[in-house]
Amino acid sequence: MHFRPRYIVDRSAYSIPEFDEEYQKKARSYPHSQKAKKLFSCSTARLKAIFIQLFPIIAWLPKYNIKKSLLFDIISGISAGTIQVPQGMAFALLASLPPVNGLYSSFYPLLVYFFLGSIHHMVPGTFAVLSIIVGSVVQAQAPVEKFQHFNESLNETITDIEAMNEDRMRIAGTLTCLTAVIQICLGFVQFGFISIYLSESFVRGFMTAAGLQILISLLKYIFGLSIRAYTGPLAIIYTFIDVCKNLPKTNVASLIFALITGVVLFTVKEINVRFKHKLPFPIPMEIVLVIVTTAISGGAHMPQKYDIDVVGVIPLGLPPPDAPRVNLWGEMIGPAISLAIVGYVINLAVGRTISARHGYDVNANQEMLALGCGNFFGSFFNIHVICCALSVTLAVEGAGGSSQFASLFVVIVVFVVLMALGTYLEPLPKAVLGALIAVNLKNTLLQITDPYFLWKKSKLDCCVWIVSFLSAFLLGLPYGVAVGVGFSALVVVFQTQFRNGHLVGQIGSGDIYRNPKIYEKAKEISGIKIITYCSPLYFANVEFFRKKVIKKSGFDPVKVLLAKKKYLKAAKREEREIDTRRQSHLCTKQVSLQELVKEVDAEASMDCNNNSVGEAPRISYITVNTPNGLHEGTQKPAIDVENTEDPIKLAHPIIDTHTLILDMTGVCFVDLMGIKVLGKMCSNYKKIGVTIYLAGIRDQVYEDIETGGMFDEGGIERSCLFISVHDAVLYTLAKTSENRQDAAKEKASGAAAVYINEDISSDENDNDQDLEQVMFGTMFDNSVGDHTIL
Repeated sequence: MHFRPRYIVDRSAYSIPEFDEEYQKKARSYPHSQKAKKLFSCSTARLKAIFIQLFPIIAWLPKYNIKKSLLFDIISGISAGTIQVPQGMAFALLASLPPVNGLYSSFYPLLVYFFLGSIHHMVPGTFAVLSIIVGSVVQAQAPVEKFQHFNESLNETITDIEAMNEDRMRIAGTLTCLTAVIQICLGFVQFGFISIYLSESFVRGFMTAAGLQILISLLKYIFGLSIRAYTGPLAIIYTFIDVCKNLPKTNVASLIFALITGVVLFTVKEINVRFKHKLPFPIPMEIVLVIVTTAISGGAHMPQKYDIDVVGVIPLGLPPPDAPRVNLWGEMIGPAISLAIVGYVINLAVGRTISARHGYDVNANQEMLALGCGNFFGSFFNIHVICCALSVTLAVEGAGGSSQFASLFVVIVVFVVLMALGTYLEPLPKAVLGALIAVNLKNTLLQITDPYFLWKKSKLDCCVWIVSFLSAFLLGLPYGVAVGVGFSALVVVFQTQFRNGHLVGQIGSGDIYRNPKIYEKAKEISGIKIITYCSPLYFANVEFFRKKVIKKSGFDPVKVLLAKKKYLKAAKREEREIDTRRQSHLCTKQVSLQELVKEVDAEASMDCNNNSVGEAPRISYITVNTPNGLHEGTQKPAIDVENTEDPIKLAHPIIDTHTLILDMTGVCFVDLMGIKVLGKMCSNYKKIGVTIYLAGIRDQVYEDIETGGMFDEGGIERSCLFISVHDAVLYTLAKTSENRQDAAKEKASGAAAVYINEDISSDENDNDQDLEQVMFGTMFDNSVGDHTIL
């Protein structure tokens, strides 16, 4: 038999004030002045720490082991550079930009990231998702029709390709500059935490939609078709329809190039994955295919013979800096925000995955600054927005690279192509570049099966994935980001707003409490209702919380209170009718307490001449009823001693629950609305004789409700808060037992049942409050009463 250790605890039951007093709770305070002083303090050590944080190269460069790491960084950098070149040109096509733009985007940002980046293996560069967002903006700002004119001599429409490419590159640079400004601002205000609001389900759904959009956008290059560019919602649907309509016009030579390239690249990539532990570095098949297909295309003059669409002239050298068109920023703000956030999230996700493998930390805010500064510097050379170049980064890691020196050698490879080798890439078919991208989309497109698995694990996450996918695919990626993030936030609100509280019962006689619907041996304690609720208590769910407590407790305190008042009114009215009809048989006599004492103890109150000793001061009146009570033949029940001061608690309907314990263990915070509703609930239940105890309150929640004034407003006392549910149960049972003993003693002494004939008009006045004042009056003015509507 499996041995289980015994769990034995012998201690007193504690309320929170008793626990704090016995174990000497410390008063902690951190004034805002000290926080500000610490934040704005200036010292040599703090200045050094800030400088190292802004320039991580200062931290890792002195520790760099040249003998151990430099050779691997050189090899990995050169091999990754051979991937960066064709990938950069291919993604430039996705952005509707000339291929040379991809080379610029793979060169300038890396120079800045070398000094500012905190992810050692990261190689910034072009990314398919960002490229297609940039392409939508470029096509909207500089459509092809803008650069077309009819040539009468040739009797055809001519497109000024050179002017269009120049204008589109300037637009891309302007968009990149705006995106960089947003990223730098977010980095300086420590906004790196924004990535936590993008759930994995949202990111995967968004990336899958982007991958599918990219694949459809590439079809025109793979089939060699001339397709009109669409922008806005459903643009990808219109593009796909046009591709299908133009399939009879397929350029067979382009299709053959694409198919052969795709099959060979796919095969080699599978070999790289399967034998990655045996290969010193991944086989750079991309650059091999680029060289081979360029040689075949150029040597056989295939562009001229078969009208294949090729890369064209790649200008040698580096472009001069160009100022962005700031006047266009107003039209780009939406896509720029999407690019800033999506690019950062992709970069951070890849970086955290790699850093976890190699045991170093990633500074999220620094990554935002590094990306922003890299984009800002490159924007003056008309690059398009960059983030992590995924294939290149994985190639560096797989080949043993360990520092930013690997990315420096990637820069050298791109620089050599820009300065000397670019001119030889002119006959490279665009179908080859399209095939390179399509093969690299394999893992992204395989995520299309995610909903099947998510539905089994979490239906809400599955809904997030589907909404993100459909919104990004149909509405476009910029709108998809907004819709996906908004829906993810709604899911979080939904999960906190509609949590299902439930009753719990005691397991045996121990301190374990579980749901009786799930555990057969969990039994409810007579007279005690224990309700657990696992969610923050704030303005969005306080009404649901209140209804859930009412449902689980089995009665609404407000309705019960109104019913009791109605019963007392009826009882008083019936008593007055009996007095009127039966004057000769009066059953109820109203006397002063002094006269009652005289009748009970006449000898003590009379002298020997049967005269009164003295006149007692005038006091309030009570009513003593004979056993026949309010109704003929009906005996009025006696009142517990503890409740003799309040007839409401004895009036019908009688509640068999005397204590309600709210398990607050799962409540992580309470806002002001939650505090007021909680206090009002305690007050309402108290009026009908039901005491509410709060159990398992966290320290932060205790501070919240104390600061919120719940104790000051009298809704609940501090002594009603307990360390755990079991403490509250033990205290309740002990108090109930003590009250029963006192009642038994009182009955044994022959005490008469006393009924207070109080005027309940003061309670009735609560219903006559000014509704406008209750709803719209200031919530902080205690003089006008509680304004929370329950």
